[in-house]
Amino acid sequence: MRPEKTPRPVSPTQSRKPLARLDYPMLSPAYRHKKYALFLMRTFCVAALYFLLWDFTPLRWTLVLTVPVVTFFFFSLVGWRYFLERKLQRIHEGIG
Repeated sequence: MRPEKTPRPVSPTQSRKPLARLDYPMLSPAYRHKKYALFLMRTFCVAALYFLLWDFTPLRWTLVLTVPVVTFFFFSLVGWRYFLERKLQRIHEGIG
C-alpha cells in the first residue's frame, strides 16, 4: 500500500506570482526580441533575393508560397506567447 500524498501548502507569495518563481526562458523579453530579430533578418533576406532575382519568371511564382509561409511564421511568433501563458495559467490553476 502506498501512502497518499497530501498537497503541500502554498505560501501567499507563491500563489500571487506563480510564473515568477519558475524559470520559463521562452517567456522572457530577451528571448522574444531575439526571435523577432531573427524573423526580421530572414524576411529581409528573402525580400532582397526576390528584389535581386525578379527578372527570372519562375521565381515570381514562388512568391505564392512564400507570402503565406512568412505570414504563418509571423502569427505563430506573435501568438505562441499568448497561448503558452494561457496554458501555464491553466496548469497552475489545476495544481493550486
